[in-house]
Amino acid sequence: MSASGEQELDAVFHALSDSTRRLILDELAKRDDQALFEICVRIVEEYGISLSRQAISKHLAVLEASGLVTSRREGRTKLHTSNLSAHLPRILEWMNHHTE
Repeated sequence: MSASGEQELDAVFHALSDSTRRLILDELAKRDDQALFEICVRIVEEYGISLSRQAISKHLAVLEASGLVTSRREGRTKLHTSNLSAHLPRILEWMNHHTE
């Protein structure tokens, strides 16, 4: 794997290493195109975890930087979508390479 491919994989594994970010991905897997406020509400309702919007926003920034989440603007609202499936082949390739 190239150096840039290794860096991308590092970013993905770093993003996945945090349980809050995994919860955010779980919520986006249930329904894409969620605004920050919706994600905050779902994290509290589903998991009983109370985090500030700023904390969730920072977690979303890490997920976006890794490419696991994409976002788009709709008016004044930024909507977030899971992009985990785009990274699964690379993750599985790495795992298969290290389990043989």
